[in-house]
Amino acid sequence: MRNLTTVTWAHAVNNKIYLEAALSSEISMLEADIVLGQINGKSGPPIPIMAHPPAATSDLSLADFLTAVSQYNNVNSKQKGVKLDFKSIEAFEKAQELIAPYNKPEKTFPLWLNADILPGPVDAPTKPVDAGKFLKLASKHPRAVLSIGWTTKYGGNITEGEYSRDQIGAMLRLVNEHHINQTVTFPVRAGLASNSQPVILDLLRETGSLNSSITVWSSEGDVVEVDRLRALLLTVGLERTYLDVPQELADKLHLPPPDTKKRN
Repeated sequence: MRNLTTVTWAHAVNNKIYLEAALSSEISMLEADIVLGQINGKSGPPIPIMAHPPAATSDLSLADFLTAVSQYNNVNSKQKGVKLDFKSIEAFEKAQELIAPYNKPEKTFPLWLNADILPGPVDAPTKPVDAGKFLKLASKHPRAVLSIGWTTKYGGNITEGEYSRDQIGAMLRLVNEHHINQTVTFPVRAGLASNSQPVILDLLRETGSLNSSITVWSSEGDVVEVDRLRALLLTVGLERTYLDVPQELADKLHLPPPDTKKRN
């Protein structure tokens, strides 16, 4: 019955300086992006590095990122988790051997494997990561939380939209067809999710056996109906809702304090 909205996030931890800062902060979860590319000043075949497209160079490899987080967690009682956001199936394929050591039972810090595996609202132009390949490879890391979502196009001139029943149904079919039996969280964009309460409740009901949750996220400047979003969070339950939004939006939600437990 933990209030998951109290989990805090660092974003785009894609270089050594930011990684060091995030590890020395009070942040709970480190979100970082993985692409295939080169370490600054080095040549050779592309390797998994920490960078957000279109960047293809970094001073931090995935291997060094995971080593640094693991070393921190080995000597600190308050563990920091990682959310690895894979921007291509090729990056995820090349990352398999690097992730494998952190799937062992003696590793206890949260490990999330994230990708947008389906097209979503509003006519999102971004190509999703290959769903079948991602889920097949992710199943080899049973300790990891699967964070699987939809591409989105929202913000700027786009201020309306929702997750359709077809989009939710497509995700449920994937989960069933691939016999997923890991813990799952579904990242949903706040401005869209606030208009989609019935289908999101359906999604969570159908995946309840997977200890499923939603991770509500938002970009700066997204138009969000605050009252609707608050209603969604409280209806789903704070014990099933991670909240990864700008502080200004979080403050407007006026959620119950951390020790408040909502019972279904």
